[in-house]
Amino acid sequence: MKKILCLFSALALVLTSCSSDDAADASSSLKPSKVAYSYSDAKDNYFSEMKYEGNKLVTETDDDGYTIKYHYIDDLISKTEEFGTDKALQSTTEYSYSAGKLASETVKNTGETRYYKTKYTHNGDGTVSFAEFYINAKTGVEEEGGKIGKYTYKDGNLVKYESSFYGKPNSTYTYEYDSKKNPTANVTGIKLLLGMEESASANNVVKITGTSSTSTFVSTFSYLYNDSNFPTEKKQFGNGGALNETAQYTY
Repeated sequence: MKKILCLFSALALVLTSCSSDDAADASSSLKPSKVAYSYSDAKDNYFSEMKYEGNKLVTETDDDGYTIKYHYIDDLISKTEEFGTDKALQSTTEYSYSAGKLASETVKNTGETRYYKTKYTHNGDGTVSFAEFYINAKTGVEEEGGKIGKYTYKDGNLVKYESSFYGKPNSTYTYEYDSKKNPTANVTGIKLLLGMEESASANNVVKITGTSSTSTFVSTFSYLYNDSNFPTEKKQFGNGGALNETAQYTY
């Protein structure tokens, strides 16, 4: 009897181990394939669908046809292109890297006479400083845009954003998070992009507090999760606790 019990115990351990490994494998491949957004006025509701090659995001397409295309060099997002509902190119964002970290991003809006460039400096204390510039679309000449700031990260999450405009404090945002997995946790290259608290952080933001010289606002978030600790639903509440948006995730 003891031998039989030992056999069943050993078998149970093997099955448990396999089950855990399978769950881990499934968790490591989960990526959102569709996000449906709903609002108090149903006519504003829409959804966005994502397509991938492996773990690389290829496109995000809204139900009205608006599309973002992603381009990679190796595992780094090198460029995104945004197309309107008429399929015309609206803007291009180009990303450059240094030592595997984001060094700059340049936004080129179709038909505009200047581009918008943000340069990043990765500091020894783990913060990232940024400065914004304008670029003449014809000559390539850069001029300062007047806005500078700093991102503070902790445990893979953006926890503070500070900015000033021509030397005067502009705004400050602080962010709080849960301990669950961000929907984009397995999407290649996303985590290297900066200033994106919802899509490029390790966990899910539960509170944002913003302050400026004239006002303060607080936005909170609640979630439902699946067995792999990924959100299946996110609700965003504005000042006063009013529900602003509900997002439902399909993986």
